[in-house]
Amino acid sequence: MMRTLVVAASVIASYFFFYLIAVARTKEKRQMDSRVRALFDFGADESAAKRTGKQARRKNPLKLDQIAEELYVAGVALRAEEFVTIWVFLGAVLPAIVLFLGAPTTVCIGLVIIGAAAPISWVTIKKNKRLALLGVQLTDALTIICNALRVGQSFQSAMKNVADEMEEPISREFMRVYRETQYGMPLETSLSRLVSRTRNADLDLMASAVVIQRQIGGNLAVILQNISDTINQRIQLRGEIRTMTSAGRMSGYVIGLLPVFIILVLMLINPGYIDMFFVTRSGRIMLLICVVMETIGFLIVKKIVNIKL
Repeated sequence: MMRTLVVAASVIASYFFFYLIAVARTKEKRQMDSRVRALFDFGADESAAKRTGKQARRKNPLKLDQIAEELYVAGVALRAEEFVTIWVFLGAVLPAIVLFLGAPTTVCIGLVIIGAAAPISWVTIKKNKRLALLGVQLTDALTIICNALRVGQSFQSAMKNVADEMEEPISREFMRVYRETQYGMPLETSLSRLVSRTRNADLDLMASAVVIQRQIGGNLAVILQNISDTINQRIQLRGEIRTMTSAGRMSGYVIGLLPVFIILVLMLINPGYIDMFFVTRSGRIMLLICVVMETIGFLIVKKIVNIKL
């Protein structure tokens, strides 16, 4: 009975997701046209563009635009539809096939957990690495911008210099801002989108300085140089804090991930050893309590070692 329910749920989930993906792919050209029109009309009718974006989100239950944005920031060369297809195959279709071939239910549950978590974890890790690298590159980028401003170039041209002279990810992000402004989007809006994508406090400080300077005037080169010095000091302080909290962070990772790793390994190599956690009422209660306590412990350790600057 349990096997039949798992197979039925996997088939229904696979059909549902692949149907939505097929619908999204058929509407791809129309969505692209609407994005281009919204981009060119952004300065003239910003509220209309926002309404268009809200309507697109209501019509897009999978939030493919948000997934595509996350993949872009992470540097993953996949479209949102392709990523969702891989995710569904690993998390639903592959376990259903293995279950159909006669594998134990516990093994299939382990495959579902691994297949559902692995793609998201991979994208999250790549995104965090790229955003951390972007934060380190920001000081050099500000130096290039300040030098360009001192010789009379505009801020947009200075950002293009950063895109041409530096490596990813900051070159890609600054080139996107440059192209958006060339297509007619206001610089303030483009910088706001950049900060929203990267969620970098130092970049937010730079964008705020640029916006304020454009409104009230001032020497932007001097302002950005002062911001660059501040960012350098924050990077040094952040490095010292990470060094002092490295042992606590490692303990948190071990405490949070080791039990999960052991359970997944046992599901795959010796499923009968932990079948009681899934087939008995007391086992399910114990498993639920363990998950809750592990989550609370991991969050507490993370809260202790993460110090906001």
